[in-house]
Formats: sequence, structure tokens, C-alpha cells
Amino acid sequence: MKIALFTPCLVNQMTPQVGIATVELLEKLGHEVVYPLGQTCCGQPMTNSGCFDDAKKTTLKLLNAFKGVECDYIVCPAASCMIAAKENFHEFDCSPEATAVIGKLKELTEFLFDIDGLKQFNKPFPHRVSMQMSCHGIRMLDLASPSETMGSGYNKMESLLSNINGIELVYPERRDECCGFGGTFALDEGGVSGKMGKDKARAHSNTGADYVVGFDPSCLLHLDGVIRKQGFPIKTLHIAELINNAL
Repeated sequence: MKIALFTPCLVNQMTPQVGIATVELLEKLGHEVVYPLGQTCCGQPMTNSGCFDDAKKTTLKLLNAFKGVECDYIVCPAASCMIAAKENFHEFDCSPEATAVIGKLKELTEFLFDIDGLKQFNKPFPHRVSMQMSCHGIRMLDLASPSETMGSGYNKMESLLSNINGIELVYPERRDECCGFGGTFALDEGGVSGKMGKDKARAHSNTGADYVVGFDPSCLLHLDGVIRKQGFPIKTLHIAELINNAL
């Protein structure tokens, strides 16, 4: 398949290794990856702060970067940015061209599980991994069933990673409680955000895992800062990096 890569500004500026791993793993799986120029912020920081006019300008610039691009899917390795882009595209442009773009948007985990059907890995990953179930991914993109729901659960990240030889998957206490990042919440309510981050990072560390692995680089970035400051014996790793290492 032909994949257009959607690289959010946070990935581009703060975690470029996530974008690189995404391209490499998609190419290893036999997909053609293209990168449309002109991409910018999804508008989430502005909409979080109520600056809708500013959000519209940057959102439409991002949307226009993908209009007319020949591809099967548009894949993004960041759940919160993906859902913000979908919501803002819907809000600011109702044209058929915008609808076509929205219909192709897929978060990386979602694409690998629902579309690619990835099950085979070539290399083992002999480590204990603590799963970071970030809020946007499970409650707005349906990447897993949240703990407050009844009935049989599902987890696309767990289903993917469980196929890797040698891996041990565990969960922190209160498995899908927010890490405290929350976009501009971390700036507006720094004290609360910091305490939530410490609690979450400690819970991950208490599992005895070698790595915290998740699908949202913003949450992982927040946790990584806490982990390094507190000296917890655990590291963060994006799912794209883990899967790329196992292919």
C-alpha cells in the first residue's frame, strides 16, 4: 500500500526517532511511504486554549498538505495529534476533499492491527514491558477498551506486541489512569500535572519492567522527564521503535 506519513510537530521537534522508526517499519512491511510537504501543527494546543481562529489557520494548512495526495492511508504515530486533526478537520472544512482526507487517517497502531494485520516478527525482544494506555488512544480512537467499560475487553497494542518472541507484557496499577500531560493542561496546571506524572511513572516502575511502551509520544515524553528526574529504573519506548526493532 502507499502510505502518506503524517508527522506531528511534537514528533518532528522532540521525538524524531519515532518518525524515523515509523517509516522504517512501514517499509519493512512492504509499504511505499511518501511525505507530503507543508505539514504543520494539528491545532490541538490552540483549541485546548480556546484560540480557535489561530487553530483554524494552522489546521487548514495541515489539511491542505494532504489534499490531492495519492495514497491509500495517512498514518500518524501519535494518537492525540491524530484525533485532534480529525476533529479540527471536521470542524473547519466540510468539503469532499477534506472528507476524503479524514477517511484515510489512521493512527499507527490502528493501521498495523486493523489494516496491515501484522503478526509475524523476525527478532525477539526479551524484556518486560509496562503498557502505557494513553487517554486519547483508548477513549477516542478505540485502541483498547477502557477500564470503566463492562464486558470482554480488547487491546490492539497488546495484541500486536504479544506476537513478539520473548516479550513480557504487564500493566501498572490503575492501568489507564491519565499520566497528567493533557496538552496545555501540563502548562496551566503544572503542579497537578507533575503529581499525576510522578504517580504514573512510579506505577510503571513498580512493575519491574525494563520499558514503558505506548502509542502517544506526548505522554511518553512527559513520563520520560519524570523518570529521569526521579531516577526510576525504567526507560520509555514508543511502539514504533519497539516494532521496528523486532522486524
